[in-house]
Amino acid sequence: MGSAKTRMLTVLSDNFSSTIIPPLLGEWGFSAYLETEDVKILYDVGNSGIPVLHNAEKLGIRLEQVDYVVLSHGHLDHTGGLGNSKLLRKLEGKVLVAHPSIFEKKFLNWSGKLQYIGLPLTVDEMERKFHLILTKKPVELSKGVYFSGEVKRYGYDEYVSGLFKVSNDGVVEDHMSDDAALYVKTGEGTVILTGCGHSGILNIMNHAKEVMNDKIYAAIGGFHLLSSSRDHVEKVTTELMNNVTKIGPAHCSGNVIKSIVGSDSKRWIDAGVGKGL
Repeated sequence: MGSAKTRMLTVLSDNFSSTIIPPLLGEWGFSAYLETEDVKILYDVGNSGIPVLHNAEKLGIRLEQVDYVVLSHGHLDHTGGLGNSKLLRKLEGKVLVAHPSIFEKKFLNWSGKLQYIGLPLTVDEMERKFHLILTKKPVELSKGVYFSGEVKRYGYDEYVSGLFKVSNDGVVEDHMSDDAALYVKTGEGTVILTGCGHSGILNIMNHAKEVMNDKIYAAIGGFHLLSSSRDHVEKVTTELMNNVTKIGPAHCSGNVIKSIVGSDSKRWIDAGVGKGL
């Protein structure tokens, strides 16, 4: 398996902006741009698409030139940008990669009510706008760059509290089988890029090791630890730091893991808007 010669991995949408110049925008959600010598990938499209458009322009990233749009899972804060007509026009006709369960009708129990948080486009609309690759298995998108497919569970926690989907059996708990990551093999080891990490960052880490047959150099993105107890976050962070050289918690990771990893500048990656690896 060859390594990808990575040129940039830049966060385009996150809860926080990490730059003063140029002035960039943040919102609840996530999107990142990956560029290697061989491929350009937009991973998730944010909640509204507004920060993605604004920040890409300010950073000199031409979204119309991406080769792939990859969606980490079917929640609106990662796919909502597809409902932005300006962003959709830039991405229309691209190859879009996701897990097949991404089209499930997804809901969140928010303040005692079921709120729809699924894709803004129907299956038919997506098929008309994109060339879809829907797969549960890992796929090499370019040299050293893999879509994870369905993340294998290794006995670690997954983070799905309050999440539901509509199935033939009615409204059931959603264990987020569509939650997927990007794995990028580099000279230092594999870099993991996650959206929300609903399948569990420790499960994702072990899956990446298995798929890539490689050590893990960095993990960047959402780890979905914001609602976990401090004790649980400390245990996950310890396990992560024992196996990963650099860590960039973003989006739904929560402040506890940021404070722990951030105390070690050699391990910390600022994964706010405008930053990355």
